[in-house]
Amino acid sequence: MALPSADQPVNALLAGRLQREYLLPFSHPPRLNQLGGSLAYSAAALAAWGGRANLVARVNRSFPLQWLERLAELGFDLGAIRTAEEPFDDRFFAAYRDPLTPSYENPLPFFAERALEFPPDLLGYDPAPRRFCSKTTPSADSLRVMDIPKSFMETPAAHLCALDFVSHKTLISVLKAGMTSTLTLRASDCYMDPGFWQEMGALLADLTAFFVTEAQALKLFQGRSVDIWGIAGELSAYGPEYVVVNRPDGSAWLYDRANQSRQIVPAYPARLVCPAGALPAFDGGFLLNYRKDYDPLEGVLCGQVSASFAQEGVGPYYLLDALPELMTARLEALRYQVLPA
Repeated sequence: MALPSADQPVNALLAGRLQREYLLPFSHPPRLNQLGGSLAYSAAALAAWGGRANLVARVNRSFPLQWLERLAELGFDLGAIRTAEEPFDDRFFAAYRDPLTPSYENPLPFFAERALEFPPDLLGYDPAPRRFCSKTTPSADSLRVMDIPKSFMETPAAHLCALDFVSHKTLISVLKAGMTSTLTLRASDCYMDPGFWQEMGALLADLTAFFVTEAQALKLFQGRSVDIWGIAGELSAYGPEYVVVNRPDGSAWLYDRANQSRQIVPAYPARLVCPAGALPAFDGGFLLNYRKDYDPLEGVLCGQVSASFAQEGVGPYYLLDALPELMTARLEALRYQVLPA
């Protein structure tokens, strides 16, 4: 599980967001205006397991593309990192009042509480627009059909990070028209809502695996069900072979539609620093390792290992410094903790 080299074949396509990240961990120094976004964390996790990917995203003209140089050196193809014609807010802020619970609200009080100088480039930050997405109208950072080069459509496996509904709907149709046989998707808060109930069937129909948090699942099924395994089964009935529910305690619940099996993989007991990138890191670890033998449990185990490393540091590139021997040791330790449900 050494880092990839530039002459290795591409394993996957990853599409998601690249953001300028502002993090205030609970008991560690702040991380301000540095590389973040779901795409960066998923890519770093994939690389940590020895994979390479084609990356797809839209960025502002002001986004520092030099932040991606380390991925480029590892052989990741950045040719589909497009500059959006219209500007959009690519900032992401999260503050932690305890080691696990983030707040995404107005950043000013959090800096004041910690007696930290407020960064001028956070002035005017408003998290509200990210909470909503349209069923039909793309936003400035939504991904379009033309954002994926034809050569990228030959990639056999793809993962779509959390994005707006229009981006997910568009990319699924494009990738399934190509040679992508394994397609995984991370749910986004903005459409895991009863108002999108009628759209979920078409969105999930062609997926190999669907990743969703417990909170998202319960919100979508509000007034219908609170049974997590039952919800996973209903979501899988729309098409995904596997549904993975990430729970607040860090465990991952795996539902296998073909075998009607239910398995629980606990979180690895990591030294918690900042959990901001844990879920996209899980996704990158799952995709590459599932593809090796098409074993979903192996994918979840490796995803949990990736998540554990992501939480022990701050920023996506922390994952690239994980020792292969330590990754293997954590993987073997988790194998003995899998529980049937």
